[in-house]
Parts: sequence; structure tokens; C-alpha cells
Amino acid sequence: MTYNVLYFGMWGYGAAGLRALLKSANINLVKVYTKWDEHTNDIYMNQVYHLAKDYRLEVVNTSSNVCKKSDFEKKVLSNRHIDFLVSCCFDRIFTDKILEIPRIIAINVHPSILPKYRGVKPLENAIINGKKNTGVTIHELVKELDAGDIILQEGTLEIRPEDTYKELYNRQCKIIEEILLKFFEKPVYYIQNKFQQDLNKISFAPRIKMNFRDEATVQELIDSFNSLKNNE
Repeated sequence: MTYNVLYFGMWGYGAAGLRALLKSANINLVKVYTKWDEHTNDIYMNQVYHLAKDYRLEVVNTSSNVCKKSDFEKKVLSNRHIDFLVSCCFDRIFTDKILEIPRIIAINVHPSILPKYRGVKPLENAIINGKKNTGVTIHELVKELDAGDIILQEGTLEIRPEDTYKELYNRQCKIIEEILLKFFEKPVYYIQNKFQQDLNKISFAPRIKMNFRDEATVQELIDSFNSLKNNE
């Protein structure tokens, strides 16, 4: 069976998710939604856009200056016969109407082992809090941030003091590819076995006012964060 998919993603994580869908034999990528800027100097921002164009996919720019909130909803709702909505590192809110589009389910790929580190910076928070490992979760998309039922998890990312931020990020991207490929091998099976998050184990991953340099090691990032805290 071939599934019609709408994909929403940004940055490196978003590109990893898109690569997985491109490798899946049973996926028809109907449209890709991502933010891009042809004039930016940020080498990471346009990764999803360039990958989608390389494969001649239809891409919708969701940057706020070209796609307002109401326009975004209208553009998504214009799609028909969609089986899955897949989100990975996407910065727009999905309304109830959008979440009702897919005939099967709307899912999100989150770079932590939920319910730990709900929010926008899970890897960064795991690093500065001295965690030894993290992973990736596929969960059902609901209106509350990162709160949907868990469908599939991989907790195989070890965080070592000597690892650089870029190394960890890239390894997590690889897990994102692997877990999405695994999911689409037997999506109905995994959906049927989804389970609720443990509300007693929730933690959050807010933005951190610190520069996470690609070449900085885990230990260097922890030291920098502790130094900032001590100087507050």
C-alpha cells in the first residue's frame, strides 16, 4: 500500500525526516512545508528546501513574512486524500482542522525520550543537565506541545563528555531517519500499540541563552552553562 503524506520540517532534523520518507518505498510525498530564505547566510536553515527541490517535490514556504497564520491553514486544508501528516522540527501550530486532515494519523518526530524534555531544545537541555543518553520519539500530534500518545521510541544516543555538539546532533539525525523508516514498514501495527505518556515523568526543554557551537564538546558546553549561571 502507498501512503499519501504531507511533510512539515525544518533544519537538520527536518532534513533527516525527509530523507527517511524519500527512502520509504510506500510513501508518496504530496507536499513539503518548510521555512526558507534565499538570502540567508545560515547554512543550516534551507536544508529541507534544497533536499525537496533536488527531488522535484512541491515545496511551500512557511516563513511568516510570506505565509501568515490564516494563509498557512488554508494552504494545508486545500490538500485531499492525505493518509499521514508528518512533522519533524516544525515551528507552526497545527490547528484542530489541520490535525483532522489525515485519514490515518498526524505524527511528530521529537528528539528526546518523551515525556522527558518536551519543548524546543531537548538535546541542548539534556547536554547542560549532564544526561548520559537521549533518543527520539514518534508520537501522535495533538494541540498540546509534545503531549500525544507515544508510538515508537529509540533511546540509543549516548552523550559523552568528549562528543561535540555537531557529532551528537548528526547522530540524532541518523536515529530520526532510522525510526521513521521503521515506522513506515508497519505503521498500522505501531499505531495500534501506542500508549499514553507517563505524566509523572514530564520535564521540559526551554530555549537556552547560550551559543551551542558545533565544535564545542559536551564538557565545554556544560562548563559554559555553569559559568553563565554563576555570573547571573
